[in-house]
Amino acid sequence: MKSFLMFLIAFVMVAPAISAQKLTAEEIIAKHLDSIASAEKRASVKTVIASGEVKFESISPKNQPAAGRIVLASEGNKSMFGMQLNATDYPRELVIFDGAKANVAMVRAGSRSLLGNFLQSNSSVVSQGLLAGTLGTSWNLLTAADRGAKISTSGTKKIDGRETYVLRITPKGGSDLDIKMYFDQQTFHHVRTEYGRTSSASIGRTIDESARQSETKIRVIEDFSDHQPHDGMTFPRKYKLHYSTTGQNTTEIVWTAVFTEFALNQAFDPSTFSVGP
Repeated sequence: MKSFLMFLIAFVMVAPAISAQKLTAEEIIAKHLDSIASAEKRASVKTVIASGEVKFESISPKNQPAAGRIVLASEGNKSMFGMQLNATDYPRELVIFDGAKANVAMVRAGSRSLLGNFLQSNSSVVSQGLLAGTLGTSWNLLTAADRGAKISTSGTKKIDGRETYVLRITPKGGSDLDIKMYFDQQTFHHVRTEYGRTSSASIGRTIDESARQSETKIRVIEDFSDHQPHDGMTFPRKYKLHYSTTGQNTTEIVWTAVFTEFALNQAFDPSTFSVGP
């Protein structure tokens, strides 16, 4: 009896992990889509606008925080990600996909932000509908079959005390990034996307100088929480974007947003999806 009880306890502890491994990527995606809305509702939503407040913090190097507004707009696979901030050296961020090409606006004449440089260099994050997750109609998994990305399961992971399923995605055409998406095991809400890349150490002019070089790691994390219904759809109300680099120099920047307004099926001016001057 004692042996049987020990076996039963062990089975109960291991069973969730076994169950998690049995779900295929297709099954996880299907359950995730149902967590957003019914298939009929998803098909009826042609455009989405999400807006709210955003706070910007440069942790390393340390700079004064800034605050402002964030607006996301999407129509089909087109998307606009915009922030207006009360900082003279970082007044805005604007990322556009017009259905054919991704473009990131300059922050100042001739220069983009660190985030802007990352997205411009890795434009598939935008063009393949990964940036901002389920906050728009451009979300990759809404039309995964048409996107042509390779998606596979990558085990499970606990995030903020919640067990999640992990999917690894390689956008169509390939990417230098290691991209993982995380889904709550209970609700199947999308709670995180991670983008990572490691660059080899550069070669110095001398052996000693080369020895002092180190590899550079870039990591960008999008966190989504406080999922709530709106007009038959479920959206995350809280969004956190974390950008960091380690190596010769260390950089850590965080954007924290709270979305308070959503609008579905609104008509857009064509200039919405144009960077402009």
